[in-house]
Amino acid sequence: MRTRAFTTAAVCAAALLGVGGVTPVAAADRTGPVGGAGADFNGDGYPDLAIGAHTATVDGVRRAGVVTVAYGSATGPRYDTASVISQATPGVPGDPAEDGTWRAVSAHGDLDGDGYDDLVVNWAERNTVLWGSAAGLTGGGTAGGGTTVTPGTYRAHDPKVLGGTVGVGDVNGDGVDDFITRGHNGTAYGLSVRLGPLDRTTGASAGVWFRDTGSLDKLGTSVVHVGDLTGDGIDDIVVSGGVVLGNGTPGGVVLKGSATGLAKGGGFGGPHAYSTFYPSAFGDLNKDGHQDLVTGHPEDNRIYVAYGGPNGIAATPKARSYTQASAGVPGLDEEGDRFGSALAVGDTDQDGYDDVIIGASYETGADPATTTASGAITVLRGAAAGITTAGAKSLTQNSKGVPSASENNDHFGSALAVADTDLDGAPEIYVGGNGEDGYKGRVWKLPAGASTGVTGVGSTSFHLGTLGGSPGGGNFGYRMIG
Repeated sequence: MRTRAFTTAAVCAAALLGVGGVTPVAAADRTGPVGGAGADFNGDGYPDLAIGAHTATVDGVRRAGVVTVAYGSATGPRYDTASVISQATPGVPGDPAEDGTWRAVSAHGDLDGDGYDDLVVNWAERNTVLWGSAAGLTGGGTAGGGTTVTPGTYRAHDPKVLGGTVGVGDVNGDGVDDFITRGHNGTAYGLSVRLGPLDRTTGASAGVWFRDTGSLDKLGTSVVHVGDLTGDGIDDIVVSGGVVLGNGTPGGVVLKGSATGLAKGGGFGGPHAYSTFYPSAFGDLNKDGHQDLVTGHPEDNRIYVAYGGPNGIAATPKARSYTQASAGVPGLDEEGDRFGSALAVGDTDQDGYDDVIIGASYETGADPATTTASGAITVLRGAAAGITTAGAKSLTQNSKGVPSASENNDHFGSALAVADTDLDGAPEIYVGGNGEDGYKGRVWKLPAGASTGVTGVGSTSFHLGTLGGSPGGGNFGYRMIG
């Protein structure tokens, strides 16, 4: 397993009762490993890559869906040892169902405190955790397996977990990751935090916090993003896309994590709309020690960059939006491009500042007759003053070195991940194109380095068949975690 730092936080139920509307249930003192960057499901120190193929056929059942994991190694992702997991895999809850689209690799973290990252597969109100182990996410027996997260019952002490948005992070600082979703406590909609460790057998949590965001924050919870904006080592929750109660306008708020509950921080601006999904990514874009939050708003063809600070969102650098109409951003701002349909953050040019990679999965190339919705990605660099458009670049399948070619409905950029799977110090950029090859789907691996940044030269690609699944698998690369 990975060597990780350990912290201890005594979680006192009596103290929690006094925190603005956060009600604890069966909270307990816990000590556990602190989650690290990147997904590592088999604990060997190399980051892994989880990719969904939500319309893949499983045991003759059409469009049942599979989840795959390519494990990192000294030579990069190992395709020959990949896991291909479905609801037909022993130990995984449920059964394959036609059009079940068991697909959404949604979040990762160490939810049971054993030192291995776990993977959340989420669709509507169905939340399954696939457990990490020394053998990876294999399903069955003691090596992995899966559990349905306790759905709740619309009662105050056991709020109902609602679908659409999932976050994982350590919001109480006890060293074990927690499971965060929208929720309902029988009388109000709000935020449900199921405190880790989760029980592998029952899916039950060690405790539950519920926050009535309507009463306390005047906000209807829509989307949650989880990361350490305040820089105190404890993850915070950004509630975004909700409706400000009383005037019906969209808005957002930062809820700061702590051992004694969630404390209201500053507001979260941006082009909100009431939705259950916005892509997002955290990273330190200006190298000030605080994580920053980038959210995608593909219906508006834009991204929104907010910089972390002690109260959640810093006043400087000022948060701002970027579109393809922004000065220095490559491409044209055209309706339906879905600029911001996928996001990833990482230091692609090794200058110490994280950069933002943006998917525009419906971007059309130079020839609309042959490249409608072929897709593209854009790279915006980090800097001391925040994101800069200086040196911005765009890549497509027609870029030099990228395998295949831009064609109608490839949707290159439908998913993104940045991971240094071989730990050589230079990250790789993984780009999903779920429409490639007639919606069989494909993922491209693009190199990056200090002298080049992200480049198509030296790129490779792979599909579900490469990882041992059915080569006819559908929509491979629609969702991805690295």
